[in-house]
Amino acid sequence: MRLAAVDIGSNTVHVLVADVVRDRLEEVAHYVEMPELGPQVARTGAIGSRGKAAIRALRSVLARASAHHYDHLIAGATEAIRVARDGEEFARQAGDAIGTPVHVISAHREAELSFLGVASRHAARREWVMVDLGGASTEVAIGRAREMVRWASLPVGSGVLASTYLADPPKPEERARMRRAALRELAQAPDGDVERLVATGGTASNLPAVLAKRNPPSVLTSDDLLQCEKRLDGARALEVSEKVGLPVNRVKAMRAGVEVLLLMLDWYGLAVLHISHEGLRHGMLQAYLERGGAWFR
Repeated sequence: MRLAAVDIGSNTVHVLVADVVRDRLEEVAHYVEMPELGPQVARTGAIGSRGKAAIRALRSVLARASAHHYDHLIAGATEAIRVARDGEEFARQAGDAIGTPVHVISAHREAELSFLGVASRHAARREWVMVDLGGASTEVAIGRAREMVRWASLPVGSGVLASTYLADPPKPEERARMRRAALRELAQAPDGDVERLVATGGTASNLPAVLAKRNPPSVLTSDDLLQCEKRLDGARALEVSEKVGLPVNRVKAMRAGVEVLLLMLDWYGLAVLHISHEGLRHGMLQAYLERGGAWFR
């Protein structure tokens, strides 16, 4: 069986296509675009006309995914759509556009689904922490093996932080203000004596390529993150984009995202973070296999 999952996030629209082989997911294809709903919602409280760009992005990624002839599609939306006053209407319009209901996922369920996806490959025996850094929020979950035991949704995200605090290229004083703002929100993070931090989301999955295009690392140290920060901040986003092979908007968001990951490492007293390319969309598909149409509840 071949499944597909669409995730309409605060920075991005993703679609994952995966085969189910012996009750495990094997990735077939992954497509992404960046309509950036989060900054618009943060400024105005509504998606408004930006929704048209998001629906165009949605149709675009699904047109590419359709070449892989999946059997079933599920779709979810996260923080920007959750908090926008017109979020439910946007979800209805998006669902009509793709012929599949778009479910607005609660913060708690988003944490559960991301944890489910990450734990499928990265669970540790003792306590560990998953950090799903998105465009407008960060889901943090403490786990024991594959059980999520504590969680929190923090109102910090790479896209909103970058658009609120950072110029192009960022100035040191702007980074300092952003760092203080993010650090205030970390007080809500769940406590834990964790042995491992596993990060997922767009910033985490793309940072290794900033360090090395060939054989990008799967584990990053604090020094690695600081080196990424230096490279991302070293010129205007267009120039950095050409050097690292990432879209301009992704570069801008990652400038804020790397700061959040540095703060998370420090918060939990760790020196390295593990990168997970599994996350929310993998969790959505695993939940669909377990619960069918009730996967989002």
